[in-house]
Amino acid sequence: MIQHITDDLYQIGEHVQTEHGFEAVLTYVILNDGNPILIDCGSHIHRDSVMAQLNELLGEAIPEYLLLTHSELPHAGNIASVAEKWPNIKVIVSNVMLPYIEVLPVLPLKQITQVVPGTKIELKSRTVEFVDALLKDQPGSHWIHDSRTGTLFTGDGFGYMTDSAGSQTVINGSANEVSQTAFEVYHKIAFRFLRWIKPERIAEDLRKMFTKRNVQVIAPIHGNAITVNITGHLDRAIAALAAVNASYKK
Repeated sequence: MIQHITDDLYQIGEHVQTEHGFEAVLTYVILNDGNPILIDCGSHIHRDSVMAQLNELLGEAIPEYLLLTHSELPHAGNIASVAEKWPNIKVIVSNVMLPYIEVLPVLPLKQITQVVPGTKIELKSRTVEFVDALLKDQPGSHWIHDSRTGTLFTGDGFGYMTDSAGSQTVINGSANEVSQTAFEVYHKIAFRFLRWIKPERIAEDLRKMFTKRNVQVIAPIHGNAITVNITGHLDRAIAALAAVNASYKK
């Protein structure tokens, strides 16, 4: 389902049903004044749907870049289809991601760029910054900030479950804000290391990250984009992390 988020930013994707609810598996598309940018490219199990949605949204436009938050299959599972459709696409990955098999066999090395946290690149109408993912499910995970829309693409971080496969609505009002419980359920499943974190430290680091950047949209891969009450959602996600940590000590 294609959803407009803000300005030239869209989300596409599907959901998978789990015992805890429905989990989104999304790809974000920035139209970028005719030079589109893809953020992740979806799961291989949704290949036909993802490619159909990309074709519908992009029309004749040819995506210039694919930016991967990490190389796990729900995030990079369609890279072969994307490369077959648009063979000149350039892929940007974190500097510790390249050895993963999902990326290497698909494109010539000259089309793959490795970046370290803090790298900023100019992509036509915007500056894109690659930042260290504060919540990682792979060592090569990084988050991405888009200056034009104020969007922080957070990979698995800030993910949450929904109660319906059709719940692909952008979070844009008080009626559909994400609860602490929804964040808590997802993060306990996705990040097993939360039992060992120091909640106050990760809370401080997350607040610093959001304070340093203009964050108007939180865009997780496993949850619809959040465009309202960013501070409130940040507070709930931080509380959820602390609650997950505390649950292991009971």
